[in-house]
Amino acid sequence: MAVSSADQRRLAPWPRFGSGALETVHVRRLIDVVNARLYSADHRALLLLKCMMSSELPAHLYDQAAEAILGFRYSMLESGSDSMTLWTESHQVTAAVAEYLAGQLYPTRIFSNDGRSGARHQRAAQAQLTIWLSDRFRFGFSEWLSSTYYAYDLAALALLVDHAADEALVERATMVMDIALLDLALHSFNGRVVPSMGRAYTEQIMHPETAEIAPIWASAFGQAPDIDVDKVTSLFLARERYEVPAAICELATCQPERRVLSSHGLDVEEVRDELRRHPFHPRSQSLDLIRFWWGQQAVTTPETIVDSARAMRVFDLQNSRILAPMRRYIKLPNPVLISTLRTMNPITSGKALNRANVQTIRTSNYQLSSVQRYRPGGFGDQQHIWHASLPGDIEVFGTHPGSSQLNLENRPATPSNWEGNGINPDVAQHYNVLLAQYNLHERRGRFEGPRQELVHIHFPFVQFDQTRLGAGWAAGRRGRGYIGILGTHTFELISETEIVQRGQHTGYAVLVGDEEEHISFAAFLEQLKQYRLRLIGDRLTLTSPFGRFDLTWGKDFKVNGQIIDCDYPRYDAPGVQVPRNPSEMTVTGTKHRLRLDWASGVRESTAL
Repeated sequence: MAVSSADQRRLAPWPRFGSGALETVHVRRLIDVVNARLYSADHRALLLLKCMMSSELPAHLYDQAAEAILGFRYSMLESGSDSMTLWTESHQVTAAVAEYLAGQLYPTRIFSNDGRSGARHQRAAQAQLTIWLSDRFRFGFSEWLSSTYYAYDLAALALLVDHAADEALVERATMVMDIALLDLALHSFNGRVVPSMGRAYTEQIMHPETAEIAPIWASAFGQAPDIDVDKVTSLFLARERYEVPAAICELATCQPERRVLSSHGLDVEEVRDELRRHPFHPRSQSLDLIRFWWGQQAVTTPETIVDSARAMRVFDLQNSRILAPMRRYIKLPNPVLISTLRTMNPITSGKALNRANVQTIRTSNYQLSSVQRYRPGGFGDQQHIWHASLPGDIEVFGTHPGSSQLNLENRPATPSNWEGNGINPDVAQHYNVLLAQYNLHERRGRFEGPRQELVHIHFPFVQFDQTRLGAGWAAGRRGRGYIGILGTHTFELISETEIVQRGQHTGYAVLVGDEEEHISFAAFLEQLKQYRLRLIGDRLTLTSPFGRFDLTWGKDFKVNGQIIDCDYPRYDAPGVQVPRNPSEMTVTGTKHRLRLDWASGVRESTAL
């Protein structure tokens, strides 16, 4: 049963050694991964540190764990060739938390990878964490609303809050945990976190109950699940100090109907200016830019390539297996490097996580979420552009299947069949109506596999209570929630979960509704028949007796002739109105209010 205050929730403590699965085999497995520096070894380092600080390990096992922690590589600035990607936004914080706590634990010991003392590691990590936390509060998360990476961020910050000695750092980390949970509260549906996302994985968007964020959402806003000591997210489940503000709990559990507009992150092009005028941490050095750009995975864009190549040379990253595609280009002169990049047109430019303007509309019977006008015609990667959810675990979304010639040793290459888009569509949403236009004529890129001339939609027919499929439309009902999709081209039924629309230039419209608005599914279908969708040139037009929607590729989005502004503030939602790049926020629930003031470090929760 949902609760409205974190004080009412009982959390399970982190287990002692010898209880449950926390045995010698488990701890040694953590040690082995940390020593091998495998992908996500920073997550294993967090779990190992938690065991060392809270599980009363036997002396011989503790010593082995300590040696692994003292020999770990915590930053891309340290030497070493391995499979870790310590520069992405989420890995920056997980690695920095591990480094801070390791340094705090062993201030006088020498860390063998770089010869620095624990105290120096702690100071370096604290400096990086201070900036990372400030940037998240001010700009939001580049990996917007990710059901994977928000979970890792929250787990790392929960561990920091529990064990860091610096109370000022703890307070800042607590405030960033608040805004991450606020994002989840505003963009979730029936406990499922499946809005538009900056980084998404197939299994988790088709089956959100398997996502890393699922137990964290349950722990924060519902019934705390059992702790699995092999999952880094359990660090949040076993938190000792952090309490979810009542106002955020109320938004998550007591507000079935809402429309949310929110802005997340920065465009690659605006990073330099925004960091220069940052009110708390102004900066303009190349390393500072690289940390932010690489945090948003903007390694190979025209704006970043010169600094990226310099960073690879200075920090000896030429042998990084993850950055291998760049190796042959980093020694080119700067002007040649930029022109070569433009000629190559690599699909890796699509990894860059630019600013996301996300709209989510939710009732008790449906949710529709999308990122507005996100780099149409550009390459995609893991960005999840739009998603619709109905009761009963119905998940509907569409992509242009991508194909990459790059081989990654830690996970399948992206974009892929359902992850991300080969070519990004132009998408705009107005309340419960979404238009999507795909233009696959764009120039091919380096490392791109065969380009499919089709788009497809995940539409799980067998899970609906009722479905209908016509030549150019599909519709379904689950419970009291309805969804209809109209296409400019014929829909082909490929399987019981997939429909396809073929062509290089296509479009479709998505409409969601429910019984409260339409009385019945039959009435919804009758209204759907009154809509007409046309694609003429670069304009996708949806008309009906109820209104007209026009989406012109890369230009205006109009509703009934009025241009719709798709440039959103940080938050515009019931209970939360915050401008972009804020220094303070106020969150108002049904019975409580939360005030966050970054400048003064004030976090204040009060009853209304």
